[in-house]
Amino acid sequence: MARSLSLLLLLVACFLVAGATAARPAPSTSGAAAISSFVRSWCAGTEYPALCDATLAPYSAAVGASPAKLAWAALTVTLSAARNATSAVRSIAARSSSSHLPPVAAEAAGDCASELGDGVDALRRCVDAMARVAVGEESSSTAAAARRKVRFEVDNVRTWASAALTDDNMCMEGFKGEAAGGGGAREAVRGHIMGLLHLTANALGILNAMAKQI
Repeated sequence: MARSLSLLLLLVACFLVAGATAARPAPSTSGAAAISSFVRSWCAGTEYPALCDATLAPYSAAVGASPAKLAWAALTVTLSAARNATSAVRSIAARSSSSHLPPVAAEAAGDCASELGDGVDALRRCVDAMARVAVGEESSSTAAAARRKVRFEVDNVRTWASAALTDDNMCMEGFKGEAAGGGGAREAVRGHIMGLLHLTANALGILNAMAKQI
């Protein structure tokens, strides 16, 4: 009896893991992917539609016509960019002594790396929450309770994504007082941050549009 119960619990656990994994769309690996009309129509409402098209086209097939999976894909792309930017800015801060950065620039780079780290944490929560929404989208009915749960998750994700956008902007604010020639730290950081800002704004735009449909 105990053995049968253990096998049953193992099967249930495997089913739940498989369901969560299936809800996470994977980008196409077959070269240039054609963007679907669904993705293009949602990207058209974002702040940077061309960037949205380019970054989400590889997810077109996996996303299908699911707003939750599209939002998950947009947040996943943004999280990857945030991790890369955080790593790059940390490297700039770590090299402050050898690259002869002025103290104000070195301090700004360190603060920026910390703020970006906070943004990464917020985006990670966003990705996990949207994965749950996508699972619910596939399995739940249109009952009022299910819709309230989705609304709660989406509102949380919008809050976290907005916080990540604020962290990204605060990163650049720290360099406003730096002299233009201060080791080029501001421009180096800007090169990593601007794309991230645009991706975050696009993901938030998709989330806001999704919230209006719930």
